[in-house]
Amino acid sequence: MNAFALKIIALVTMIIDHMGAVMPEIFGLEFRVIGRVAFPIYVFLVAEGFRHTKSPHKFLARLGIFALISEPIFDLALGNDIYFFANTNIFYTLFLGGTSIVIYKLIRENYWKIDKRNRGKIINDPPPPEATIAGILLAITPTLIAEALTTDYGAYGVVFILCMYVIRPLKLRLAAMVALCVWQHNLIIRLALNRALFDLPDATLFLLMIPATLLPVLLAALYNGKRGPGLKWFFYASYPAHLLVIFVAALALRLT
Repeated sequence: MNAFALKIIALVTMIIDHMGAVMPEIFGLEFRVIGRVAFPIYVFLVAEGFRHTKSPHKFLARLGIFALISEPIFDLALGNDIYFFANTNIFYTLFLGGTSIVIYKLIRENYWKIDKRNRGKIINDPPPPEATIAGILLAITPTLIAEALTTDYGAYGVVFILCMYVIRPLKLRLAAMVALCVWQHNLIIRLALNRALFDLPDATLFLLMIPATLLPVLLAALYNGKRGPGLKWFFYASYPAHLLVIFVAALALRLT
């Protein structure tokens, strides 16, 4: 499975999720369950993108630009007050996660250059452990910004993206995905169990969010490392575009 196929799956499940979020009176909790598939795939692909891109700063700039473009539409669709720096859209999370990766890379590369120049290290030697530790510590500072901006998934989302970049072996990365996906839904598990105690009908749907959010781990395991068709701008533009369509549809239904 190539990156293009993963992007299509993430896009479709995200649209379904937003239909359930914007029009819960029409589309039930089932749509939110299906939507749990999208975010881990996007996290995995953003980390892969930064791993392979030749222009990380351009990649980061695109994420930042679409965060700003998407924000007023996101606010309209989700019923937020229109304010660019509160309750912000997923592109802010991806941008801050990408910022963490860029910080991490810069610190490690700078230590690497010092080692080569002053200590006679050969070019393929890895940076010393203190470079990796310092890189991680400074790279998590964007999590504070994510919390201040109340981005989608907040600090958790930024840490998730950074982990998917820092952890290189695929098996370890997939294990980290499992742990992070379950961690995200620990409150949902408790809520579902509490509702089950009172025999409420939606308890099962809440619990189904766990296998739904773990499905991307299986899809990532099938990833073959190939890009597939490009359509880069289509996937960027599809985020604000689909939110606008859903908002107009919801508005039309409420006016009828």
